[in-house]
Amino acid sequence: RLLGVRFAAAVNSGTSGLQLCVRAMGIGPGDEVITSPFTFIASANCFLAEQAKPVFVDIDPATWNIDPGRISVAITPRTKALLPVDVFGLPADMDPICALAKSRGLRVIEDSCEALGATYKGRLAGTLGEVGVFGFYPNKQVTTGEGGMVVTNDEQVYRLIVSMRNQ
Repeated sequence: RLLGVRFAAAVNSGTSGLQLCVRAMGIGPGDEVITSPFTFIASANCFLAEQAKPVFVDIDPATWNIDPGRISVAITPRTKALLPVDVFGLPADMDPICALAKSRGLRVIEDSCEALGATYKGRLAGTLGEVGVFGFYPNKQVTTGEGGMVVTNDEQVYRLIVSMRNQ
């Protein structure tokens, strides 16, 4: 209710939440996902675990988030998704990222592990892409000692995440 999304799935960590999103979206061997190099390693490892390839796009030096203006040149026929990371509680510039994804038929996984409660143009971080992932590790804004959460309005993605999370 707080985030205004239809579905939320508790997971054992933000890292697991990211990997479950990758699996639920059918991203696998040979696929590419564009993300930021300035992040915790889990933002790239979630693709490597599924034999997909992370493609790094440089950051905007003013925000430390992925630079939306540099994403389009990194897109190839193998690109399946974009994974912007909300660094230190500052959401990525999601409007151009989501518009580009929509125009190219790409999925958007929002890594909001460090941004629970942050807003972007009046909207809550983690609710701007198709799925959002939060982490509750001790260094996060809200901690439970461990754990995470995946949020989405996509019932199919939600059902897949719930069915796989205990595996």
